[in-house]
Amino acid sequence: MPWVTTTILLERLADAQDASWEEFASHFRGPIHNFALRLGLSETSADDVVQSTMLAFVRAFRDGRYSRERGRLSSWLFGIAYRESLRVFRDSARERQAPATQGRTTFFSDHPDDELARRTWTETWERHVLGRCLEQVRAEVTPSTFEAFELAAVRGVPPEQVAESVGISKNAVFIAKHRVLKRVAELRLEFEPEGAVA
Repeated sequence: MPWVTTTILLERLADAQDASWEEFASHFRGPIHNFALRLGLSETSADDVVQSTMLAFVRAFRDGRYSRERGRLSSWLFGIAYRESLRVFRDSARERQAPATQGRTTFFSDHPDDELARRTWTETWERHVLGRCLEQVRAEVTPSTFEAFELAAVRGVPPEQVAESVGISKNAVFIAKHRVLKRVAELRLEFEPEGAVA
């Protein structure tokens, strides 16, 4: 998936460029779906949440109700996705009977927990953004640089072992780690600028 920031996506939506709505949906389908799953909804119900969330955002955007000055896109999507998850859960009695799936929260089984939902969304969104940033960095750096970073920073392999495994110096391992982390931080700010308050 090509690197596109939320600002660019929103500009394309505003300009009504061809395929802009599908591009928007393809970028945010994943975190919304994962969020709904983590709330305890089934795959089918999570798909319903994705569709209804996207449609609700499209309506709000076309009606001029969304603006960057009023909050980050992630906050808007959270509010819509959470409301839609609650609606789907209420409308589907079978969801109450479904056994908990490993890795999902079960707060829908009793009473919705707004704070837990917000934490779940934040974690899901951050994973999404980090994944997109790492995907972009992988495309920008050499395979050995990314491999060194992944081994040292993600898997916690000692620098000496990374250097031997990748075939670079120990100093090059530190440089690779620093370079990738710095670029991820830059991309993170590009993806969703800090300007608006969440």
